[in-house]
Order: sequence, then C-alpha cells, then structure tokens
Amino acid sequence: MLNSNFFLKIFSPHFVNDVEIELFNLVYQEWKITFKEVVESKGGVLDPDDFFRNNQIVAIFNESGSLVASCTLTLFDCRLLSTQDHHYFKALSPGLPTQLINRSVNRMYSIEYLNVLPKWRKSHSQIPWVEVIIGSVLKLMDQSSADAVIGTPRIDIKVLNSCLTLEGCEIHPPITKMSYPCAVVLFTKQNNRSFKNKITASYVNMLVSSLDQKNKFERKDYKIAI
Repeated sequence: MLNSNFFLKIFSPHFVNDVEIELFNLVYQEWKITFKEVVESKGGVLDPDDFFRNNQIVAIFNESGSLVASCTLTLFDCRLLSTQDHHYFKALSPGLPTQLINRSVNRMYSIEYLNVLPKWRKSHSQIPWVEVIIGSVLKLMDQSSADAVIGTPRIDIKVLNSCLTLEGCEIHPPITKMSYPCAVVLFTKQNNRSFKNKITASYVNMLVSSLDQKNKFERKDYKIAI
C-alpha cells in the first residue's frame, strides 16, 4: 500500500530559502558522512566543494523530516567547449560529446552522489528507494529543457542493475571513479515515462506531484531546468 508520508525537495546549493536551511543542512551532513567514508576507504579526501558546485540537490524526506535519499544534479551542454573540458567528461572518451550531439542529446543532467540512508536501503525497506529517487529525477527531466540524464553508477553495489531496470543504456565502457568500477549510463527523455516496478511508479508519481500539492516550492524553484 502506498505510504503518502514522504515528500520531495529540490534545493539550489547556492541559495536556500530561510525555512529550508535546517533540511538542507541535514542533506549536506549526511552527504559528508556517507561519501567521506566512501572516498577515504580508498585513500582519497572528500572535497566539500563537490557538494556546492552542483546546480541542484534532490532529496526525499519522510513526514518527520528525516532524510530518506538524496542525489546531486549538474547541467551540462555538450556543445560547449567548457563542458568538453570539464573533469566529468575528461574521464570519458573524447568523442563522446560529439556522439551524444549526433543523437540529438545536447543538454543533460549528470546525476551524482546518490545516497540512500542505511535504514532505508534494500535490506530494511520494501520500497526500492534507489529506483524511486532516480525515477523522480527522470520524470522531472522529461518536463525540462534537458534531453537526457547521464550517470556513472557503481558496479560493485549493483546500482547499475537499478539503472538498467529504469531503461538506462550503457553508452561507454566502464570507468574507474573514486577508485570504484563504474558504468556510464544514459537515460533519454520520454513523453510518457512508465516504470516496470509498480511500487516505484506509485512513489515516483506521488513524490513528483507532491511538489505542487504540498506547495513545498514555487515552480521556478523546483523545475530542473534553471
């Protein structure tokens, strides 16, 4: 049965409404805890600027204000030389931006730093929150000026499986990111997106519609395209 006691927030890390600061700080704190461990376990150092540099932060909360899941989004335009020189694309084959342009994929969002909090992960919840948060991003992208979402899911923890279930396509050989093996996956825009998993579909539709129904944001604040 659908539990409606969850809601979706979309933040800009560069300007946070006064009433949202506590929630936003919670997202950042949990991001720092999770990815500090991920990066340092491989001998690296987490750079807090990697959180601030994103265009938007997508987060799911329960009614008590506890964070369920979050991810970051950055908008790229493959036609821009500055995009082609960005470290995100430098990690991929030099010809990939041109290949994407030839497929009519010009603007895209990168989805990064996907974080489902431990108590909400697959072993503790019947709701596939990885699919739900990615699916929510895809529904919002479909309504935006972007043509696609690109991601580099870790292979070792099976995030790739969720991406493939959501109709993502591997467009590049695997890469190493933060010393972890990662696939390169693209989700293109759809007019009437559907989801194989009925639970995923129910929660995605509920969360995306809650942006209007609960008046958590003005439309100009939560639209993916800015």
